[in-house]
Amino acid sequence: MLLISVPHAMPVWFKAFCDIVEAIAYTFMLVPATLAVYKRRSLRGGMRILAYLPAYLFGMFVLTRIGNYIFHYNLPFIHISTIGETLLYIKIYHDEFIDKKAKQHIRILAAIFLLFAFIDSLWLEGFDKINSYTNLVESVFIIGLSFLFFERIAIQKRQIPIQKIPLFVATVGIVIYLSGTIILYLTVNHFIVFNDEYNARKIYLFNSLLVLLLAITLFRSFLLINIEHKKATII
Repeated sequence: MLLISVPHAMPVWFKAFCDIVEAIAYTFMLVPATLAVYKRRSLRGGMRILAYLPAYLFGMFVLTRIGNYIFHYNLPFIHISTIGETLLYIKIYHDEFIDKKAKQHIRILAAIFLLFAFIDSLWLEGFDKINSYTNLVESVFIIGLSFLFFERIAIQKRQIPIQKIPLFVATVGIVIYLSGTIILYLTVNHFIVFNDEYNARKIYLFNSLLVLLLAITLFRSFLLINIEHKKATII
């Protein structure tokens, strides 16, 4: 039996609800962004680059909204957003690690990612789909770096609880966020192809909740700077 996907009817209120939740989630990024500016002189290691992440995510959200409003087409902005976000994550751990060999491997990782993202955007999926393969590679690479960061924290045997290490708290949020978006972006293209806006918006609603969780963990990480800012670089 051949099953054909039929777009679901979407209640008018649901579209407005999704837009409001998304706007709230990304606007909340301004809270950790403001706190990062306030404590910018106390930031060390990867935290200095992390300070740009919430502002970047909010800025790209505004840009994609503008693109959708003016051109009714924002997929190129989404592709650019993913690439820039990934490079920020990579730069965070590149600056946090002090081992020269680790830094070299991270730079190679960045080059591999850029090459794949270029191929994905121009040939594999193109600009008529979300770059879900690039998102998948982003998640795999950054989660891998996060686990390496966790491992080296454990090796250092620090005397303070790990939940008080700013970048540890931020990394937990990043891992949860990227883990949740792996399936999200691999699924949403299916709904885009079949013009199923209702299910696509449900996927994006879940993404908004992940963004909000990430914003909260980033806020918490910058709150901790006063406690441990002199020991931010640990590797």
